[in-house]
Amino acid sequence: GKKSVVFTTPLTSEDIGELVFERVGTKLKYISETFFDGLRLRHHDLTAKFDIPKKEVLLTDTVSGTVSPIVGFGGHLLRFSPCYKVSSLTADGKAVDFVQSGGVVFVPVQPTGNLKFDLSYRGKVDLPQYAGAINSTSATLTNDYWYPLVNRMPTTYNIAVFPPSKDWKVVAQGKFLGVVEGAHRYQMDMPAIYWSLTTAKLQQTTEKIDGRTFHTWSETMSLEQMTMQNQLFAPILKHFSKNFSEYPFESWGGLDSVTYGGGALEAYSFATYGGQWLPDEDPHEPSHTWWGGIIPNTYLKSFWNESFAVWSEGFYQREVIIGNTMDRREAFSTVSMPSPQYNAAPLVASGVDIGTAAGELGYGKGAYVLSMLEQLVSTQSLVESVQEWIRIHPKGEPGEWEGFEAVVLRRHPHLSLQSFFDDWFRRPGFANVSVANATYSGGTFRATLKWIGPEFRMPLELWFENAVGVRQRMVFDTAKVSRGGSFEIRMPDFRPTKVYLDPYHKALRVGAEPQFQSFASGVAGMEVYRDPKQPAACKAFPTTLAKLPESLAGVLLIGHPDTEPRMKSLCAKAGFSVLGNNLTYKGTTIDLSKAAAFALLDSGDGKQCAIGLGRCIRPPNLGHARAGLVEPFGRFLRGETKFPARVEEAITVSLIKNG
Repeated sequence: GKKSVVFTTPLTSEDIGELVFERVGTKLKYISETFFDGLRLRHHDLTAKFDIPKKEVLLTDTVSGTVSPIVGFGGHLLRFSPCYKVSSLTADGKAVDFVQSGGVVFVPVQPTGNLKFDLSYRGKVDLPQYAGAINSTSATLTNDYWYPLVNRMPTTYNIAVFPPSKDWKVVAQGKFLGVVEGAHRYQMDMPAIYWSLTTAKLQQTTEKIDGRTFHTWSETMSLEQMTMQNQLFAPILKHFSKNFSEYPFESWGGLDSVTYGGGALEAYSFATYGGQWLPDEDPHEPSHTWWGGIIPNTYLKSFWNESFAVWSEGFYQREVIIGNTMDRREAFSTVSMPSPQYNAAPLVASGVDIGTAAGELGYGKGAYVLSMLEQLVSTQSLVESVQEWIRIHPKGEPGEWEGFEAVVLRRHPHLSLQSFFDDWFRRPGFANVSVANATYSGGTFRATLKWIGPEFRMPLELWFENAVGVRQRMVFDTAKVSRGGSFEIRMPDFRPTKVYLDPYHKALRVGAEPQFQSFASGVAGMEVYRDPKQPAACKAFPTTLAKLPESLAGVLLIGHPDTEPRMKSLCAKAGFSVLGNNLTYKGTTIDLSKAAAFALLDSGDGKQCAIGLGRCIRPPNLGHARAGLVEPFGRFLRGETKFPARVEEAITVSLIKNG
């Protein structure tokens, strides 16, 4: 007896979904996807078959759930992507009248209690590089709503996938149960919202590392690259299992897909990557096993799980047990730059319905806020907080920022962090702050914080410099500022003449982006000359110069001081001591047949050059570091990060004589 309007459009997983409006007289009343109409889905049993020439998938689903008495819309809404059309629907064996508009299926109110639906539906899947796609060599349903959703609530599921041919592999979520009568069967016991499925003509490598099984699948990667990818994944899973909670599946994998778009998408027991992405040392997608998997996220209220995944990238790079931890923390420190989009909404109300700003707030601001919280409470304490949140969160229920906040507040009563969460979770925007009136007298530094716009509770890193250029760092909590903005720091053994406000830009505030003298930025665009006597050195960089020019400006020179004379002085300038295959840097010695060294240097004419020595088959990841050591896959071992060049000038400290 009710009439509705559906605005329909092709979807990806992070989209708002189709918009449903109820007609009320001459107006339209929006029916939010968060509106609970009484139906809660719990579990699915699916089959999937493919018609490759027609680019179609045929699916059946027996879905169980519960119905609660709700007074409201007068029916239940099942949501799909609009390319899927339902042909039959029964409830407990009886046909149910339904209406479908776009991807929205309207079902009459069902009796309260337990419910079982049986659905048959099919879809033409043809959105390559956007959502699902089927072609002659692969069928990818990933990044598509190929299953019925209600309120985007998590469910468990079993699936039987019939690949088009015996030589097509199947990659799906959860536990692989085997092949029975041609069907590849998977069991997904982790309640999930976002499902991934691919069947394709894939090559596969499988390797057991530290007791865990790793897979890589690809149509285009070499076996060497696929094996490398398994080894790149291993320490990532180990790090997160140690610091968050035990990884809940038997294996982890990476799927290199030629039809998937330019990004990547988590599936909790594997991830799908757009073509040409892998091999890569990617902590982001594996971290979603915890952020979006163990604790699910609907994306309807916020992108909090993306914030945790981006924070986890930095946490992995800073703290993973590979190489020197102190060097890592400097090289991979978080740079928190503001965006105008951060004014669009507060973090706790930044779901998909606010548009593109939702992504910027989730992938950007939320991650920066977590990094600032880490400075306030310490890395170890933040890790213990996320461990508790994972431990106490109800299985199969979506998480939100507020659940994490409650844990942190309970664990840190002495820090009175409610003001921090109110400022950063419940208000839009970012800080605009400066330091003024800096003085030093009698062992105490005094200054004033000047705010443009609202004040924020936040950590501010202050770097003090004395008359001979020695620097000392302190982290200051703005909660300690007096009403007038003044504050003081006791430092009786250090007499500063200059102070730098947050030079690494770890605080989310207005200010110039730090200019690191990093190898990564310096080497971009350089020509590459390789010593002919070192053909296997640093293979990550293809040779572009046949002859070494007189001026090294803009040149990456790959070689060894024993065979290329100009490398001797350059190695000395970089701090590299080379004896045969051994290279020593900052007290660490590597074997150049198994590792590599890189440095960005002044070429002597106001420009820069770079050098590389040893074995490295992937581009080195040195973060902000100017020079450093890496293992063959380019993973950081040691490095030196220079104090960043600043557009913002240091503040002169007035020295006041003691009375």
